[in-house]
Amino acid sequence: MSPKSIAKISIAIVIIGIAATVMIFVTLSRQEGNSGTKSFADSGNNSLTIISISGGSLAGGSKYVISPNPFTGQGDYTIQDGSSDDRNPTEGIVVVDGLREGRFTVTQVVAPAGYSNDKSPKTVEISASTGAAIATFSSSPAGGSNNESSAAIKGIVYTAKFECGTIRGNEGPLRPGHYDTDIGIFNKQEFPVKITWLATTNDGKSTNAILRTLTPQSSVGIVCKDMLRTFGNASFVEGFALIQVPLDPGILGTLSGSGTTVIGRTSAGDINLLDVQVFYTANALDELPHSILVDKITFAIVNDTSGKIPQSMLMKTLDVSVTSNMSQISNPEAEVKQELAKQYNLTDQELAGLQLEIKSIGVGVGTMIDDHAVSLSRLVPQASS
Repeated sequence: MSPKSIAKISIAIVIIGIAATVMIFVTLSRQEGNSGTKSFADSGNNSLTIISISGGSLAGGSKYVISPNPFTGQGDYTIQDGSSDDRNPTEGIVVVDGLREGRFTVTQVVAPAGYSNDKSPKTVEISASTGAAIATFSSSPAGGSNNESSAAIKGIVYTAKFECGTIRGNEGPLRPGHYDTDIGIFNKQEFPVKITWLATTNDGKSTNAILRTLTPQSSVGIVCKDMLRTFGNASFVEGFALIQVPLDPGILGTLSGSGTTVIGRTSAGDINLLDVQVFYTANALDELPHSILVDKITFAIVNDTSGKIPQSMLMKTLDVSVTSNMSQISNPEAEVKQELAKQYNLTDQELAGLQLEIKSIGVGVGTMIDDHAVSLSRLVPQASS
């Protein structure tokens, strides 16, 4: 009776799990009141990202004071955009990491050249569940007023983190896998809303601002296909998307011929015109889970002329499991040799001198494990003046 016949008589169910690494997904930070954020996993390295917007785009040169000191918990901590403590090379984005958990106040003390300080301090919270926070500042031209209690809020800004593409090796910043981000923007108002959005990656590349018009009760999405195409069809990009809604009558008058202004509101939650949600997915598999056939081959190594295989393995009963296809003729000896060649780096000549004895073959059915992670965040905007 052939080994295949023996296997059909005694079929053993072999559960195969494709070893998939746990996704560590860099998550959208939680700002004060951003209770909709759900993390994939704690990064283990608490960080704070500070974004400066001037004239509708990122602008460098700002200086900030963080209170209390996020490293010691006492006193204040000052950081300058582009200083040695800034972990992000992009002008207009400051990243500090290795921080304590807690609630902190971030104040802009020096604005980009030609602009006045955003006089509204931002309160952020870093906790074990998020590991990160974002504060966004919007500066007005020098000589203007930033007093929101007496002037109109000029706009609102939504800041979203994105991870797009595939990581196959250990180059980081995430574990190997396939990552996707879908930023959904819904206009919940009864009137059209103009938005501009731009993206910037962690290596300093930025897009130009893109103008979109949302009709009443309509939605639009910013997906990874847009990001990858914008940044030259890279295999993986990571960074931030800034979605801005201008509320200044002059700006809206230029864009649409009519203006809308909101007077006397100092809370961004009061002027949350849009519903902006970010949907993250991560998957370690190249294809969807499905049932597979597996051959468990029991064998012995009779002779190895290469000397690469340990002597202790010769003439011992060994086994290996390999995937199998229905209605396909296979060569168990060749399959075992290929597995040994991978493990011990055998050449074709050394494989020719390798002698095996196939003892038995067991056929099993397994199911691929779906190593799929999802996360949804609803963004809370920050007012810009």
